[in-house]
Amino acid sequence: MNKQDIRVVRTLQLIRTAFLELLEEKGFDSITVQDILDRTQINRSTFYKHFKNKDEVALKLVEEVKEKFRENFKHRFSISTKTFVQMIAPIYDQYHHLVRLIGSIRTTKIHLYEDLYQFIQQRYISQAAIKQDKTEEELMFQGHLFATISIGVMKYFIEQGERPIPEEVFDDIKSVVDLLVIGSTEE
Repeated sequence: MNKQDIRVVRTLQLIRTAFLELLEEKGFDSITVQDILDRTQINRSTFYKHFKNKDEVALKLVEEVKEKFRENFKHRFSISTKTFVQMIAPIYDQYHHLVRLIGSIRTTKIHLYEDLYQFIQQRYISQAAIKQDKTEEELMFQGHLFATISIGVMKYFIEQGERPIPEEVFDDIKSVVDLLVIGSTEE
């Protein structure tokens, strides 16, 4: 086990907490390294031992969320949707505030929702390719739809600050799909 010095762990936690507080208070573009230093009461050289700039702090947090997401999404296509939603509910409870804050950052290097979209789309395509006889283009389109709906639902509830009720979400998605395809089989 890689055991870190308790001071390093404490410093990283201080930086993380200060960064998230500042992100909520003033937004990413307005945060400076000096703001983080003032909030944490650590010196500049200590900060730069761990991070080059505020972007690296944000990227570390994005990676934390993505890793947790990847870790749990690997089960998505091997269990029922209901079981999957029940499995990730505690993770939603733990990470929704962090995702809301980090998801608000959009730069050329920091784009949590776009990263999650790509991941979900690729996972869908790799699973659907096994189960369906579809062209690559059809699978890409299906993957796009699946990722768009998945991210859209997640983003909606995170931004609303609500915990989704799976049965209601399923009913809502079904209602939308039903409206979308009304008359498509009639001629």
